[in-house]
Amino acid sequence: MRPMVFGVFAVLIAIGSGPFEAAAAECATGDSAICLSLPNCHWDGEKRGCYPGPGEKRDACAAHGSESICNTSSLGCKWSDTANKCESKGE
Repeated sequence: MRPMVFGVFAVLIAIGSGPFEAAAAECATGDSAICLSLPNCHWDGEKRGCYPGPGEKRDACAAHGSESICNTSSLGCKWSDTANKCESKGE
């Protein structure tokens, strides 16, 4: 009887700890395309890895490195002379 009770507890513990490990294991990939296809993961290009949860919000205009490209962009960007970078007009 004792081995059966021990077996039941072991199974319950294994089932209970499964979801916590699954979130981290789900994002354990080195492929950015696979990572971006997973709904609970995001790719961090600076750290070169796939991480659980949503990624940080970044300004799309920051990718424009020159004033001429920034001001002609259809994304709603403007060049900031003080910061010397391209920023969203909404900021």
